[in-house]
Amino acid sequence: MKPSYVIGVDYGTDSVRSVVVDAGNGVETASSVFYYPRWKAGLYCNPSANQFRQHPLDYMEGLEATIKDCIRQAGAVTASLIKAISIDS
Repeated sequence: MKPSYVIGVDYGTDSVRSVVVDAGNGVETASSVFYYPRWKAGLYCNPSANQFRQHPLDYMEGLEATIKDCIRQAGAVTASLIKAISIDS
């Protein structure tokens, strides 16, 4: 039987992280982190009012960047065997 892989995505306060995991044994094959550029620049935040917001483009750009990076790391054979994606926000 061919192995199968899954992608996990986790959105955090200042970054998004993605991993590729072997679904059969739980071994991590690739991982990537993208720090939100607008967050780093201090945009959409007002610490004195305890307001911390992310821009939607940070989420979209981070998703694209981390998944592309993980697929590059995992290689073409592994990427062709990715069966699912799960997102935690």
